[in-house]
Amino acid sequence: MTSEFNSAAGPGDNELFVSLLMEHHSRLLGYIRTLIPQRQDAEDLFQRVSITLWQKFAEYDRSREFFPWAAKVAFFTVCNYRRKRYRQRLVFSEELIDIMSQERPQHLEQQEGRLEALLSCVESLAPADQHLLMQMYGERSSIKELAATTGKAVQTLYNRLASLRRDLVGCVQRKTLGGHA
Repeated sequence: MTSEFNSAAGPGDNELFVSLLMEHHSRLLGYIRTLIPQRQDAEDLFQRVSITLWQKFAEYDRSREFFPWAAKVAFFTVCNYRRKRYRQRLVFSEELIDIMSQERPQHLEQQEGRLEALLSCVESLAPADQHLLMQMYGERSSIKELAATTGKAVQTLYNRLASLRRDLVGCVQRKTLGGHA
């Protein structure tokens, strides 16, 4: 199977392809998930799209962005998949798929912008607040566990987390809507 894939690209293309696919993995899978609501089907299609992208990588114009090209390949792969499964009850119309395929990249760009803003806002917090957020959301600790490990009252932690969430929402809004913060 490896020789089949290696024949699709020239020397040095393996690393470039893997790098581009990894960079855009989440965005491309998210795009496919908007077109195919069933998670497992979308993940299976992502695998098909990845193979197709590799097979067609020699056709990729490197002077252009990778994601739009990959999304176009994904769109056609999804359309082919849908044609084969048209008998299922929950199938989107071609028109709806087309509309979603046009709107989703913009939504993903906005989502990426919000994530970057959130990371920047979290970095601007005091180290203790960053640590609290990491324990709560990164390590998925319960508020009772946090209270026990920090020696603080549960209500105090609820209040602090609520305050941090408000601050982060405001910071993200300022960064994404106003372009400044």
